[in-house]
Amino acid sequence: MNDLAENGLPSEMLEDLFQRFTEASGKLEQKYEALLIETNELRSKLREKDKEIERAERLSVLGETAAAIAHEIRNPLGSIKLFISLLRDEVLMNSQGQEYLRGIDQSMVRLDGVIANILHFSKEQSPQFAPVNINALIQEQITALVQCGHERTRSLLFLEANPFVLGNEDGLRQVFSNLLTNAAQANGSVGGVITIRTIDSDDRIVITIEDSGPGIPEELLPRIFDPFVSTKAEGTGLGLAIVRRIVNQHSGTIEARNTNEGAEFSISLARKPQ
Repeated sequence: MNDLAENGLPSEMLEDLFQRFTEASGKLEQKYEALLIETNELRSKLREKDKEIERAERLSVLGETAAAIAHEIRNPLGSIKLFISLLRDEVLMNSQGQEYLRGIDQSMVRLDGVIANILHFSKEQSPQFAPVNINALIQEQITALVQCGHERTRSLLFLEANPFVLGNEDGLRQVFSNLLTNAAQANGSVGGVITIRTIDSDDRIVITIEDSGPGIPEELLPRIFDPFVSTKAEGTGLGLAIVRRIVNQHSGTIEARNTNEGAEFSISLARKPQ
């Protein structure tokens, strides 16, 4: 620095230039670190997107396969229904025969429900949106629970959020029907409590549904929304997969966790889905 000063530059100017250089270097270093953090975040998001794309492709193939199987099952099921209607007249006076037919009928209804779930899962739909009252849908499905034989289940409602969203009413009705039915079944035949809460969160509504059952097995929690994964002996394991698809269509998210009381499902819905 003294040499430079001897060549005609005042030492004060040199110190000022050195100070500016140091400050500029510090700012560049900060920008570099910020860019490095942003790059790592972008890489993480890209990895997540790659996983979502891979999962979507896998579900698409699975949906096509499931739809083909469902159609193959539905054809002979129609023939069975026809033959049973013909047999009913033949065993009209035979009480034992009638009992057998009722059992077959019940089995066909369950099988028809399985096929309907598979076909619903396999469809890629673009739902139509309109204003929906979330509170009204929840109360409607609680009433339906009682009518379906879950009269021992008690519901605690804390519906404190603005209930209106832009959504597909039929789809959201299926979401709450499935989750509330699952909660009632988890509580068992003795009844139990289902606690439903809604709260406002910025431009979203958050709905939580908690049962008082035994909870979800820990090994199933990470996969509970995957197709054909179920905690029940009967059923297809497609109910929660369909629920997640409908929630995603509403620019929402759904999570499951175990609490001290049972299992809790938390849904976050955008007021105006994109």
